[in-house]
Amino acid sequence: MKPNMHDNFKLLEKRVLDSLEKTDLERIKYYLERIKTPTITTGVGGSSVASNYASKVLSSKNGIIAEHQEPRDMLYKPLKGYENVLACSYGGNNYGVQTSFANDLNKYLLSRNESQIEGVTNLNYDTSIENEDSFISLAATLMPMSIMLAYYNDNDISIIKEILESAREYNIDMDKVYEILTGFDTRTASIYLDSTLTEAGLASPVIHDKYSLCHGRTTLSYHHDNSLIHLNRNTELDRLYQEELPQYYNGVITLDGKYQDPIIDDFYLTYQAMLLSKKMAEATGRDLSRMAYSPAVKKLYRYKGQM
Repeated sequence: MKPNMHDNFKLLEKRVLDSLEKTDLERIKYYLERIKTPTITTGVGGSSVASNYASKVLSSKNGIIAEHQEPRDMLYKPLKGYENVLACSYGGNNYGVQTSFANDLNKYLLSRNESQIEGVTNLNYDTSIENEDSFISLAATLMPMSIMLAYYNDNDISIIKEILESAREYNIDMDKVYEILTGFDTRTASIYLDSTLTEAGLASPVIHDKYSLCHGRTTLSYHHDNSLIHLNRNTELDRLYQEELPQYYNGVITLDGKYQDPIIDDFYLTYQAMLLSKKMAEATGRDLSRMAYSPAVKKLYRYKGQM
């Protein structure tokens, strides 16, 4: 019998810690710390979460310009001024990775597997546990994120262990639309929520930048019965929203940050977002690992034509 989401959540912490133990973190650190020029990170689906996080780590740790892009954007974005591309992909050889590498940039792959493309620097993470089999990526997203957080902390993984032991329970009443209140400091967590709510058919997400909400975007909830997910880092603006917004929403789910360091806190909030998505799936009778997905998924997933 194939594992369900409860099986995969039970293995989530073990998979992440096993990966950190089995992976040659010093080798990955050696290559990552040599990325000293503007860099694009790429990824799609669950790997877009890891890619966004990788861009933030490289920007903060290496002191460089680093930004996340979807693979197709690499065909249209002017690449002059960039020197590197780091693709994030659990499998390592999908069409998105091939598209990301169809250029003259220095190429890096953060993946469970090695690339077959010539000239790619492979940053492989390893595991002794069977590969995750899940429609919504859980460990497949959190493992590469943990590799990047380990690099950020000079391969000290104690904070990762602490975060994985900080599971929270969420009591929710499901709604059809969730407005997600976020910003650069919580972007990775919001990308996970946006991707998962959409791909699992749990609800329709609407992303708000926190300051943009001050400029008219509250009109949406005024005219529609929506709920809010607030990625809260306890700034003065966050506290204002906590006081003012509940009266305009059916319900407010607050994911509270825990760490002053925004790089660490975004990892923590992404983990909490995963736990929230599990509760939301349970509330709707869905299984994040074994989804009844649209028939279009299989055909579109294997597309390899002109983009």
